[in-house]
Amino acid sequence: MGASAGPGDPAPSRGRVLGIDLGTRRVGLALSDALRIVSSPLDTVPMRSEPDLVARLARLCREKDVALAVIGLPVSADGSEGPLCERARRVRQKLVDAGIPATLQDESWSSREAEDVLRQTGKTRRSSKEKVDAIAASIILREFLAAASPS
Repeated sequence: MGASAGPGDPAPSRGRVLGIDLGTRRVGLALSDALRIVSSPLDTVPMRSEPDLVARLARLCREKDVALAVIGLPVSADGSEGPLCERARRVRQKLVDAGIPATLQDESWSSREAEDVLRQTGKTRRSSKEKVDAIAASIILREFLAAASPS
């Protein structure tokens, strides 16, 4: 489930992509390579406020030469959208307003899949909360890259 990068502007098809998993306390980040082949967990940052987050993300996009930000859209299993979806849409729009092309990607199962990855490595969610968020961002990004790549 993607959204356009900005009003009438298509998302850039080249360059690094930043994956973003918006949590209530932390925000997981992942980054692709310039060829958009690999998605790697990058970092986890505390969620202080939307303006702080947008400024931090815009700065990171400029530092890492990011062409597109992909924000996870937490749609419910029944397809409905709640307050967290509204927040994802607001953050996306604020990034676009800051000059950063941004889109949305359905993230329905990314956190659960990230927990499964950690469990397979012998770690629990409790001992690795921050890693879960960055891995979830990497999964969101991986799914976006897979959907966007020519088959």
